[in-house]
Amino acid sequence: MKHKIIIIILIFLTVVIGQDKRKVGLIPFENLDGSSKYDWISYGLEYLLSNKLSVLSYIYVPEKAIFQEALKEAGFGSRALDERMIYHIGKNASVEVTISGKYEVSGNNVSLDILFSNALNGSVLLNTKYREPLSNLFKISIKIVDDLTNLAGNTISSTERRLVDFQITKSVDAFESFVKGYIETEKKGGKVEEIIGLFKKAIREDPNFWEAYYNLGITYYNSSRYDEALAQFNKVIQALPNFDKPYYGRGLIYEQQKKYREAIADFIKVTEFNPNDYKPYYYLGKINVQDKNYAEAEKYLKKALEINHEYALSYYEYGNIYYNQNDFRRSIEYYKKATELAKDNPDFHLKLGDTYYRSQIYYNAYNELKLAIGLRPDDPIAHFLMGITVYKRAVLEELVEAFLDMLSAEPEKEGVQERNFKKNTALDPIKSKAVYDEMAVAFGNALRCRPNFMEAAFNLALTYHEMGNTAMAEQYYKTTLQIKPDLVRAHLKMATLYTEIGRKQDAIESYRRVFYIEPGIIVNQPTLGAEHQYINIYDRFMNELQSKLQTNPDDPDTNLILAKVFQSQGQFGKAANLARKVLTHSPNNQEAKIILSKTENSRN
Repeated sequence: MKHKIIIIILIFLTVVIGQDKRKVGLIPFENLDGSSKYDWISYGLEYLLSNKLSVLSYIYVPEKAIFQEALKEAGFGSRALDERMIYHIGKNASVEVTISGKYEVSGNNVSLDILFSNALNGSVLLNTKYREPLSNLFKISIKIVDDLTNLAGNTISSTERRLVDFQITKSVDAFESFVKGYIETEKKGGKVEEIIGLFKKAIREDPNFWEAYYNLGITYYNSSRYDEALAQFNKVIQALPNFDKPYYGRGLIYEQQKKYREAIADFIKVTEFNPNDYKPYYYLGKINVQDKNYAEAEKYLKKALEINHEYALSYYEYGNIYYNQNDFRRSIEYYKKATELAKDNPDFHLKLGDTYYRSQIYYNAYNELKLAIGLRPDDPIAHFLMGITVYKRAVLEELVEAFLDMLSAEPEKEGVQERNFKKNTALDPIKSKAVYDEMAVAFGNALRCRPNFMEAAFNLALTYHEMGNTAMAEQYYKTTLQIKPDLVRAHLKMATLYTEIGRKQDAIESYRRVFYIEPGIIVNQPTLGAEHQYINIYDRFMNELQSKLQTNPDDPDTNLILAKVFQSQGQFGKAANLARKVLTHSPNNQEAKIILSKTENSRN
């Protein structure tokens, strides 16, 4: 092994590395063989270095997806790696140091040329060369970590030393199979059975390859094969009780199964073995958010972000702390940060759009929902929120314009402007058509994505009703009632619609259904308007009930409706008697039990 140390290290030590926590980027190593046979070594070195560097409290390795995006933006892979490209990688990924290199395999030996670079200007800090047996690949990775530590002028704690020195396997063949499985997991549409086969092959080649058991367990977990995953994690814990990863894997299963006490115990165990791992802190925060222990959740999420300030899910859960307590405006900054770090995550954009809507920031809500729909076109909630946001945004726009008109009015006309303010805030006919058209499309898409989405069907009916399209309004009111037959709001709107188009008998039938479901509404407003010649529908419906009871005195449905009538009138004794009558013939009638319970509580 030969070292070549550059003088610029002295400057680097004082300006860059001497600070608390340094960001180090791992640039994929170049295979000089020209054959894909040994491509796995590049991935293998990256895996080893990433794992070892991540346990050091003074080193931060960026999220892989973020760093890969920075590599792409710098043109990595399209031309040779040079100082200028390293500078752009550093700038894009906000890293101060990069580790890169080239390797070549000859027989059973590997030649490695490793570069430590100052990513602030692209210059080389340290160049180390190795020519070793392939079996020494694991030791070389430890030496690379030690070289970086020496450059930084830091000391490794005993806990960190144990984790850095941990050799995952002594078999190169096993490691090759393991890395190939790891590569397959990162492929879009990677074949699960192929991944499982490669990890199992690694285990056959080295039965003590506990990292392979762990990754096999994670593969089972990601495939929802939780019993098989749990068996792998327990096997590793039994063999290697001081190894943090299987506790993390088992914690994931317990969290998924909502066994929160067990999950918390395992995640805390991970933090004890590896205090520089941010993910257990994230899950501890997430679990406490779900349990509404918000102070505990904030403590853990804050710690997760101290370790890794680029993990989008930590910001998302931090936002949930305030969202769940209806502090929507405060949650915005965290959801916004999550979307910045994970631009292609539709859940983050949807939640931010929802939060903007609840905060009455409708323009921003509209933009975020458009992004969410673009990323996941079949999301019914996103389409539904878009529908209600379109209307709110349009109304706000009219309010702003009318208010500005009033402010700019001449003094002698201010009184007139103020009287006209309310009138001017209504949507103008031209704009309203475009708004209602967009709403109809949004609610229609929501219903298409989820055919039993009652609120989408109802709002689509309301939109068509406002547009004056009575045929479509009737169609979607009926769709709503097919989904939820006892929705009083829909029956009342149907009654209004039928009254408007002159179908009076159909209107009365809709009111009759309201009477059967919630008679108190008719009790409180017994007569209809001029369109119905002020008929008293309460008297008509009560006469119908009495007629049915004469024919069948024990009919449970009729007795229940009459019980609800008496209940709404405050005649609790009569209501209770009718409920008992129903229960005499139908002891398991839940509605009668509810009425009896409510009437007895009201009387007490």
